[in-house]
Formats: sequence, C-alpha cells, structure tokens
Amino acid sequence: MKKIGVTLLFTISLIACSNPKKENKVNWQPLKTVQLEGVSPLGIAEISNTLWVSDGVGNRIVSIAEKNESVRILDSFSRPMHIATDGKYLFVPEFNANRVKITSGADQSIIPVGDSLAGPSAVAIFENQMAVSYFKGNQVLFTSDGKNWIHIGEHATENKALNQPTDVQITKDSIWVADGYNNRVQIYDKKGKLLSTIGEKENINVAMGLFVSEKELFVTDFENDRVLIYNHEGKLLQELSKDIKSPSDVYLRNENLYILNYLASSLVIYEKGNSSVEK
Repeated sequence: MKKIGVTLLFTISLIACSNPKKENKVNWQPLKTVQLEGVSPLGIAEISNTLWVSDGVGNRIVSIAEKNESVRILDSFSRPMHIATDGKYLFVPEFNANRVKITSGADQSIIPVGDSLAGPSAVAIFENQMAVSYFKGNQVLFTSDGKNWIHIGEHATENKALNQPTDVQITKDSIWVADGYNNRVQIYDKKGKLLSTIGEKENINVAMGLFVSEKELFVTDFENDRVLIYNHEGKLLQELSKDIKSPSDVYLRNENLYILNYLASSLVIYEKGNSSVEK
C-alpha cells in the first residue's frame, strides 16, 4: 500500500511538472491615432475626464476632443512642457520663462520655487509634494511642504549626474526622473538618494517622457520612435513602435495607453490585450 501511495504521488508530481502554469502577460496593441492638427504636443495630463496637452510651439494648452466636444484652449504660455495636475488645477512649466504656473482655466498665477533654475521641463504633483525638473540646470527640485526644496543631482558624481532631465513623476516612496540625454531613467528616494537606474541596456536615444503605474514604467524613446515598458525592477516587458513617431510623453488611462507624437502632431492610443505565457 505504501508503494502504491509513493508511486501515485510521483505520477501526480510528474504530470504537474509537464504542465507548467500559464499566466497572462499584458500585450499592448495599437487602437487608433488621433490627429492634433496645428499642435506640437509635449506633455499630457487629465482633469475631470478631460485630457489636456501642452503645445510647445503654439505656446498653449489644448484639450483633446475625444467625443466631438468643443476644443478648449488656454493660451499665453511660454513654451509649456510636461504638465501635471492635482485633479483640480493644471501645473505648467514654462521653459522659456523659467517659471511654473498654476491655472484653473480662467486664471493663472506663478508658483514660487525656491532656488529656481533655468529651463523647467516638467512638473510633478503627489499629495502635498512637488518636483520640478530643470533641463538647463541638470537638476530636479523637490519639496514636501512647498517651502523647503532639496536639489537632486546637484553634487552627483559623473556617472550618476543628470544630463538635461526632461520629465519627472512622484510616487508614494520615490521620485522618477527621465534623464533625457543620459538616455535612461533614474529613481531617487525623497531625500535625494539615488536608488536605481533603468534603461541603460536598451540604447535609448533621448528619454523624453515617462509614466509610472502601480507595476510598470513607460518611457518614450524620442529619437528611436518607440515606447519601452519595464517593470519597476528594470526588466523590459515590451517595446511599442507601430504608429509612434518622436514620442514626447505617455499616459496610462484605464485600459488605454496615450502616446504623444511630437513631430507628427498626433496622439496614438494603445489598448491592453493579454497573451498567455508559461510561468
């Protein structure tokens, strides 16, 4: 009886090993392209289900008409870059004016940034925290209270220094920086300590924009016309290139991925699909 039990257990184990578990892997597929005529889109943000893009050449912020609604235009900006929102207001870095503005649509005001540098390329908001990346200053300024700012990248050694950072996002524990002309993403804690680097193996040519979701990192590779998707540990999961041309920013919304094509004046939407892979 004991021999039969052992044999049966061995047989079950053998069957289990010969039939590996399968898991669903996200496989993004292009859904459609929306033309943004006359717009050179640089950054994207969402307020109350409305998507807004910054027009770096037209010096304005433009709403995207997804359902044939009227397009709204906010003007009088000086080369707006990667914008952000707290759900109510838009935060706009003005590259040529070396300042950050906040707007509700009707009114605009300037946000005081301590030790402000030249060429703000992006702003990020998370709860009461704010980060601003400075393209010309090769640094990111971060505050958790709106008064005291720390400099990220100010005294970094050569291989860890920022080189014209283009985008930034704050998550619960970290600050993610698109280190533009170092062709990578650098991740810091909220005291400015470098935690890790992602993207150096993929031959990125200008890491222009990024978006960090709960499990993934999306990076726009501007000169190579693609978007790279990583997990938070830096493993490359997928490369997107179809219908993508000079991507400047990327945004995840529900089951869709929105990618701005700067030179093509368009918005490419990818949808989420699944494919089974052996675990």
